[in-house]
Amino acid sequence: MKQPLPALPAPRPGKAGRRLYADLAASPPAVRRRFYDGLAARDWAQVLAAAKAEAGTPYALWADDPVGFVEDVLGESQWSRQREILEALVDHRRVAVPSCFGSGKTHIAARAAVWSSVVHPPGTALTVTTATRARQVQRQMWPHIRQIVARAGLPGEVGVTQWKMPDSHGSDVVVAYGFSAPDHDESAVQGIHAPRLMFIVDEAGGIGRIIGAAMRGVLTGEHTRALLIGNPPTDDEGSWFEQTCADPAVHVLPISVYDTPLMSGERTRRCRSCPPQAPAHLLASHLVDPEWVQDTIRDHGEDAPFVQAKVHAQFPRGGQARAIPASWIEAAAEAAEPDGEDFHALKALGLEGETSPYRVKAGAWVRLGVDVAAGGGDEMVIARAVGDLVELRHATAGQDNADPVAVAGVVLREIQAAQVLAKALGTRLPVRVKVDGVGVGWGVAGLLAAWRQEGLHDAEVVSVVVSEAPSRDDEAATLRPATQRDEMWLATRALVSPAASALRLRVDRRTQAQLSAPKLGTSATGRTVIESKRSMKARGVSSPDRAEALLLALYEPQARRRKVRLVA
Repeated sequence: MKQPLPALPAPRPGKAGRRLYADLAASPPAVRRRFYDGLAARDWAQVLAAAKAEAGTPYALWADDPVGFVEDVLGESQWSRQREILEALVDHRRVAVPSCFGSGKTHIAARAAVWSSVVHPPGTALTVTTATRARQVQRQMWPHIRQIVARAGLPGEVGVTQWKMPDSHGSDVVVAYGFSAPDHDESAVQGIHAPRLMFIVDEAGGIGRIIGAAMRGVLTGEHTRALLIGNPPTDDEGSWFEQTCADPAVHVLPISVYDTPLMSGERTRRCRSCPPQAPAHLLASHLVDPEWVQDTIRDHGEDAPFVQAKVHAQFPRGGQARAIPASWIEAAAEAAEPDGEDFHALKALGLEGETSPYRVKAGAWVRLGVDVAAGGGDEMVIARAVGDLVELRHATAGQDNADPVAVAGVVLREIQAAQVLAKALGTRLPVRVKVDGVGVGWGVAGLLAAWRQEGLHDAEVVSVVVSEAPSRDDEAATLRPATQRDEMWLATRALVSPAASALRLRVDRRTQAQLSAPKLGTSATGRTVIESKRSMKARGVSSPDRAEALLLALYEPQARRRKVRLVA
């Protein structure tokens, strides 16, 4: 059927309806489906009523046909690998899907959850969904489930992360629910039992080893099924997800970007998951596109763990460590917004040009970072840090970036806006501006310092010469930087590490990519070095101008003590 089954009344089935249901139930799914399109609404009502009477649910015919359920009952289309995933759930107890970015993995996992929840009588089956974080459960998986149930007119009531349905006695029973568990709380997955259990793990790459091991104990029993789906982790070699995919008892269906329709050329049907008011479009339009693939490889480099995981759906192995692991960047980008009376949304301050919805604390220190590459560079970028909130304020490429006066004028406007913001927040510390002092940046820093003397601004301007020796040197440190550039990369690495989690990065995808692109190395003297821009360009990775502006905003070089020469 091309449309969802109507929410039909459930009349008492007649003999013909019972006989038709029995014949269909005894036939293989492929044979059954040849009869479906020809059934009139009255016949459908009889078949569904017979299924409910005989099997306890009107959707029993699709218990062995999840693909048919999605197409016939929900009226939706799928692309080929999504159909393979659903089909695998019938024949395999555990199905793992290491997936690229933008493959529709959560979309199809939600359809599997709905299918497993309604094709068995309420009270005899349970579907449990989980993910690394609560917001992934609440904001990714379960909005899909609520939408599906409402649009297809399925029975029961769906809340934020729970679906209840009346059983044969009229009592509400839970047929599906979602939860997340802390990495080390193995008790969170204990005690989950049902005659038929479907366990769906979304974002499986982020599941920790302890939770994963505890989950294995739940997945026992002949009628237990599990769908584990997600991106391979970029920075966790030997993860639980990787080990699970290596288990010969697990059926593995990887999805590379090159398997997806816009890359493989597979033709897809019209999308029927979006609201009917949406313009007509193909299912493929929701999936990863060639432009994203090209940009990702350019920004990260072909050999980057991020590309191996998100493009090729492979588990990164070996390779040189990255200055800042991509998973740390992602966590900082997804960090929750703070609450409390001391925090204010920037756009609520009533300041011209402040449209950001993000919240900052009263009195937060406002700092700017300016990256101007030698000779104008790829981009001139200005980043702003307000307390723990980091955003980009300006990014342009072109010949104007080679003119120190033009660049300094742009920076001056940002300084003046930053000073207005600091005043509104009641910040006591002066705005501090760190400028890459190499090439054009040297002239920009000089102009800004002169304009301060003329009273155009009151900010502190610091010229950072990244090739100089680091301003701090802790002999006991594990990572000892060789230069100030290495020092500022390592300083930001420390701020976004899981141990600190001290930043909210509200920056675009390209900036996130640049932050995780450089490799981490060691010099001949044992110092930690960050891969140079020249080396990155040689392997096809774009210059990290946006990243380094962000680093400059956060970096605070220690003032050097000048040696005083005594004259006798």
